[in-house]
Amino acid sequence: MIPEQIHNILRKQHYQLKEHSGVKLCGWVRKSFLEGKECYKSKFYGINTHRCVQSTPSVAWCQQSCIFCWRVLPKDLGLDSFESPEWKEPEVVAEDILSMHKTIITGYKGILDRIGEEKYLEATKPKHVALSLSGEPTMYPYIDELIEVFHKKGMSTFLVSNGILTDVIEKVNPTQLYISLDAYDLESYKKICGGTKDNWESILNTLDILDSKKRTCIRTTVIRNINDNILKFKELFERANSNFIELKSYMNVGYSRKRLNLDDMVKQDELLEMGKILGENSIFEIEDDSPESRVVLLTNKNRKINPKIDFGF
Repeated sequence: MIPEQIHNILRKQHYQLKEHSGVKLCGWVRKSFLEGKECYKSKFYGINTHRCVQSTPSVAWCQQSCIFCWRVLPKDLGLDSFESPEWKEPEVVAEDILSMHKTIITGYKGILDRIGEEKYLEATKPKHVALSLSGEPTMYPYIDELIEVFHKKGMSTFLVSNGILTDVIEKVNPTQLYISLDAYDLESYKKICGGTKDNWESILNTLDILDSKKRTCIRTTVIRNINDNILKFKELFERANSNFIELKSYMNVGYSRKRLNLDDMVKQDELLEMGKILGENSIFEIEDDSPESRVVLLTNKNRKINPKIDFGF
């Protein structure tokens, strides 16, 4: 299903793969195990880092080619677009994802003396699924049903989307919906995300429906000298009227190093200054920040909700 070149690279990067789905242990889970550190999702939203699954039902399929993406893109290898797979049913995909995650976690059983048995056992029973690892998860045609399968298992879900498939976004009801908004107009969108005019128009349509969703977040990956004039985003941020905004620095890791440089990353104090400027000129204000993850969280003054999630379903 996945082109052999991409499949081989993903396996070298320690992805677990089953047909069109993929799981990779987040580096923060390792830090939680070995150093007792927690990621920004824990600090901002109350997610237990060691009980989080980093996954995707569409590991190699995406409509964009973002220059900041740390994943391998088809064009990195000189490949043209390739056909969609034969998509598996949501119940099967959910079990595939949880099985792959368990395989990874089991590898840490040999260092229980460092992790602690209780924490290890909790990790084998995850409570949160991030559908964001690679590719565009809404290209999986049963994404709304997949989310419901996880919810029925008592798990929370974060869905991260590029926002192109507006009709799918209208249907899904994850615990928190993220829309990646990394450009402020068509020209910047073509430069940063390699997208088309039609895709950009679809993203704008998606922004218009976020006000009707229960918990939404706009995530903007900030790249120095490319999209770091944050006020250029103000109109779109307010148009979306999301509950939260995350301003996150581009990180010079993975395949993005073939497209961008170390100097293109933004420092935490610069992100905080952007958040301050936005707060002085918009309906958003700084709520929190996580220096280790290089991210700043802003909340909507007009749609104020508790960032910490109520995990009841």
